[in-house]
Amino acid sequence: MSIKLAIVRAIYWLKSLGEDPVEIFKRLGVRSDDQILEIGCAIGYHTLALARLAPEGKVYAVDIWKEGLQFLQSRIKSGQNIEIICDNAEDIEFPPASLDKIFCFNTLHELSYPAKALQRWAKFLKEDGKLYFKDPEIPPEQVEKLSEGKLQKVSTVHKISIFAPKPEKVR
Repeated sequence: MSIKLAIVRAIYWLKSLGEDPVEIFKRLGVRSDDQILEIGCAIGYHTLALARLAPEGKVYAVDIWKEGLQFLQSRIKSGQNIEIICDNAEDIEFPPASLDKIFCFNTLHELSYPAKALQRWAKFLKEDGKLYFKDPEIPPEQVEKLSEGKLQKVSTVHKISIFAPKPEKVR
């Protein structure tokens, strides 16, 4: 095990002492059949909680950190509703309007092209889909601007900003 993996595991263990991700995701309205994209899943701290709440749906866990994804893979039970994707969050592909929820926690600031990523992700959301966002370096107010107006803030729950796709104007 690398030092990075050991440190990340310790950080999430400490984090778990003060918060229960299952309870947070319940408050955010995760449903049993949700199609969910988790950006920057690391070792799966949130992934496993999301999968537990959406047993009839699917969680797509994306990261570029191979060792973290290998650790997550070792924690997934056979037949569990999680698909691990080792890819850059700016380049991932999903069909338009195919996802109910996208979670991006503490990751957007690490991307080379956050605007490109947000604009791409907005296309993946269903009409009533939501992007759940928090980041230590990018304030929520910047998300609408970076998405070029494709996302609009609709609320905040548990210090998590919630964005919805902005309806297309009818011409």
